[in-house]
Amino acid sequence: MKKIIFVALSFAFAVSAHASELIQYDLRVDGMTCPFCLATSEKALKKLPGVQHISSNLDTATISVCGPDSLEFDEAELSDLFETKGFTYRSLEKLKNCSLLSSDGEELSALETQEHAHKGEHDEDHNHE
Repeated sequence: MKKIIFVALSFAFAVSAHASELIQYDLRVDGMTCPFCLATSEKALKKLPGVQHISSNLDTATISVCGPDSLEFDEAELSDLFETKGFTYRSLEKLKNCSLLSSDGEELSALETQEHAHKGEHDEDHNHE
Protein backbone atom coordinates (compact mmCIF):
# COMPACT_ATOMS: atom_id res chain seq x y z
CA MET A 1 0.00 0.00 0.00
CA LYS A 2 2.84 2.40 0.85
CA LYS A 3 4.36 1.74 -2.57
CA ILE A 4 1.12 2.69 -4.32
CA ILE A 5 0.86 5.94 -2.36
CA PHE A 6 4.52 6.72 -3.06
CA VAL A 7 4.09 6.07 -6.78
CA ALA A 8 0.93 8.21 -6.90
CA LEU A 9 2.61 11.09 -5.07
CA SER A 10 5.70 10.82 -7.28
CA PHE A 11 3.54 10.96 -10.38
CA ALA A 12 1.60 13.97 -9.07
CA PHE A 13 4.85 15.78 -8.28
CA ALA A 14 6.29 14.97 -11.70
CA VAL A 15 3.18 16.30 -13.46
CA SER A 16 3.18 19.56 -11.48
CA ALA A 17 6.94 19.97 -11.99
CA HIS A 18 6.46 19.38 -15.73
CA ALA A 19 3.70 22.00 -15.90
CA SER A 20 5.89 24.58 -14.19
CA GLU A 21 8.68 23.95 -16.72
CA LEU A 22 6.47 24.98 -19.62
CA ILE A 23 6.62 28.51 -20.97
CA GLN A 24 3.89 30.36 -22.81
CA TYR A 25 3.86 32.68 -25.77
CA ASP A 26 0.87 34.92 -26.37
CA LEU A 27 0.67 35.75 -30.08
CA ARG A 28 -1.37 38.73 -31.30
CA VAL A 29 -2.85 38.13 -34.73
CA ASP A 30 -5.19 40.47 -36.62
CA GLY A 31 -7.82 39.36 -39.11
CA MET A 32 -9.17 36.31 -37.28
CA THR A 33 -12.94 36.79 -37.32
CA CYS A 34 -14.43 33.34 -36.74
CA PRO A 35 -13.76 30.03 -34.97
CA PHE A 36 -12.57 28.53 -38.27
CA CYS A 37 -9.85 31.22 -38.44
CA LEU A 38 -8.66 30.16 -34.99
CA ALA A 39 -8.77 26.47 -35.86
CA THR A 40 -6.64 26.83 -38.99
CA SER A 41 -4.10 28.94 -37.11
CA GLU A 42 -3.95 26.47 -34.22
CA LYS A 43 -3.50 23.57 -36.64
CA ALA A 44 -0.54 25.31 -38.31
CA LEU A 45 1.07 26.12 -34.94
CA LYS A 46 0.63 22.55 -33.65
CA LYS A 47 2.90 21.37 -36.46
CA LEU A 48 5.82 23.40 -35.07
CA PRO A 49 8.34 21.43 -32.99
CA GLY A 50 7.91 21.81 -29.24
CA VAL A 51 4.33 23.12 -29.25
CA GLN A 52 2.36 21.19 -26.64
CA HIS A 53 -0.74 23.23 -25.72
CA ILE A 54 -2.68 25.89 -27.62
CA SER A 55 -5.65 28.07 -26.75
CA SER A 56 -7.17 30.92 -28.75
CA ASN A 57 -9.31 33.89 -27.85
CA LEU A 58 -11.24 35.46 -30.70
CA ASP A 59 -12.22 38.52 -28.64
CA THR A 60 -8.61 39.49 -27.94
CA ALA A 61 -7.17 38.11 -31.21
CA THR A 62 -4.67 36.14 -29.16
CA ILE A 63 -3.31 32.63 -29.54
CA SER A 64 -1.54 31.23 -26.47
CA VAL A 65 1.04 28.51 -27.11
CA CYS A 66 2.84 26.48 -24.44
CA GLY A 67 5.89 24.28 -24.72
CA PRO A 68 9.24 23.53 -23.07
CA ASP A 69 11.67 26.30 -22.18
CA SER A 70 13.57 25.47 -25.38
CA LEU A 71 10.57 26.57 -27.49
CA GLU A 72 11.49 29.65 -29.48
CA PHE A 73 9.62 31.47 -32.22
CA ASP A 74 11.13 33.44 -35.06
CA GLU A 75 8.99 36.51 -35.71
CA ALA A 76 9.66 36.46 -39.46
CA GLU A 77 8.51 32.82 -39.64
CA LEU A 78 5.39 33.63 -37.61
CA SER A 79 4.65 36.54 -39.91
CA ASP A 80 4.96 34.26 -42.97
CA LEU A 81 2.89 31.50 -41.35
CA PHE A 82 -0.03 33.81 -40.56
CA GLU A 83 0.23 35.68 -43.85
CA THR A 84 -0.28 32.41 -45.76
CA LYS A 85 -3.45 31.89 -43.69
CA GLY A 86 -4.68 35.40 -44.56
CA PHE A 87 -3.94 37.02 -41.19
CA THR A 88 -1.53 39.64 -39.92
CA TYR A 89 0.92 38.67 -37.18
CA ARG A 90 1.41 41.60 -34.78
CA SER A 91 3.48 40.57 -31.76
CA LEU A 92 4.39 37.97 -29.19
CA GLU A 93 4.87 38.03 -25.46
CA LYS A 94 6.88 35.34 -23.67
CA LEU A 95 5.61 34.32 -20.23
CA LYS A 96 7.46 32.24 -17.65
CA ASN A 97 4.65 29.75 -16.96
CA CYS A 98 1.90 28.11 -18.98
CA SER A 99 -1.50 29.38 -17.84
CA LEU A 100 -3.26 26.84 -20.07
CA LEU A 101 -2.80 24.13 -17.46
CA SER A 102 -4.53 23.75 -14.10
CA SER A 103 -2.50 23.37 -10.92
CA ASP A 104 -2.69 19.58 -11.27
CA GLY A 105 -1.23 19.67 -14.79
CA GLU A 106 -4.52 19.10 -16.63
CA GLU A 107 -5.17 21.19 -19.73
CA LEU A 108 -7.87 23.81 -19.16
CA SER A 109 -10.70 24.08 -21.64
CA ALA A 110 -10.79 27.14 -23.89
CA LEU A 111 -13.67 28.53 -21.80
CA GLU A 112 -11.77 28.03 -18.53
CA THR A 113 -8.69 29.69 -20.03
CA GLN A 114 -10.73 32.70 -21.20
CA GLU A 115 -12.50 32.95 -17.82
CA HIS A 116 -9.11 32.88 -16.09
CA ALA A 117 -7.78 35.64 -18.35
CA HIS A 118 -10.97 37.71 -17.96
CA LYS A 119 -10.86 37.40 -14.17
CA GLY A 120 -7.29 38.69 -14.17
CA GLU A 121 -8.25 41.65 -16.37
CA HIS A 122 -11.26 42.44 -14.21
CA ASP A 123 -9.26 42.31 -10.99
CA GLU A 124 -6.65 44.72 -12.33
CA ASP A 125 -9.19 47.24 -13.65
CA HIS A 126 -11.64 47.02 -10.78
CA ASN A 127 -11.47 49.43 -7.86
CA HIS A 128 -13.79 50.38 -5.02
CA GLU A 129 -13.75 54.17 -5.08
